[in-house]
Amino acid sequence: TMMLVLLLLCCMFWCGHGLTFEVGSTEERCVFDTMRKDVLATGEYTVLGQDTAQVSVDIQVTGPTGEEVFAQQKKEHGKFGFTAQHDGDYNVCFKNHDMVTRRIHLHLKSGAEAKDLSEIVQRDHLKPLSVELLRIKETIADIGLELRKLQSREREMRDINETINSRVTWFSIFSVAVVASLGVWQVLHLKNYFAAKKLI
Repeated sequence: TMMLVLLLLCCMFWCGHGLTFEVGSTEERCVFDTMRKDVLATGEYTVLGQDTAQVSVDIQVTGPTGEEVFAQQKKEHGKFGFTAQHDGDYNVCFKNHDMVTRRIHLHLKSGAEAKDLSEIVQRDHLKPLSVELLRIKETIADIGLELRKLQSREREMRDINETINSRVTWFSIFSVAVVASLGVWQVLHLKNYFAAKKLI
């Protein structure tokens, strides 16, 4: 339970504050987010610092099969959004072509956090607290979907384990039967051998 709370707090920190990191000169640095198929994701990045007029930082977002989802070159600020086409890890990579180290702030959202609720807010005249409750409801729905998917995987793994255990059991029975048969054959063979030599 404590680990779940810590994970939730880390997720809230990530969603609320984003991530700030440095990319050295001529280096590339990547972060990734694991997403399910058909999940919406949005991102916003900013190259921090005073000397950002001549920024040479490229960004590239790739999917789990290596396909390019988004790319932008030499921009100090940018936004992107996409819907995941496959289950797996989506990489966000920054390549620094400058001769100085660059600090980058990345704010990445996925699932309920990435959904734009502005139309619903204007249509239904929702208050900020109602908007947050709506986001929490969407997040709970996403978590429920993920739990159902994990349960399905657990059932598949249990079926595979039962199949393997059954095969191992039958293989063990077969091995014992073969060893017993060889033992009986050896005893009979030796008995016939000694009888032929008139030793018994």
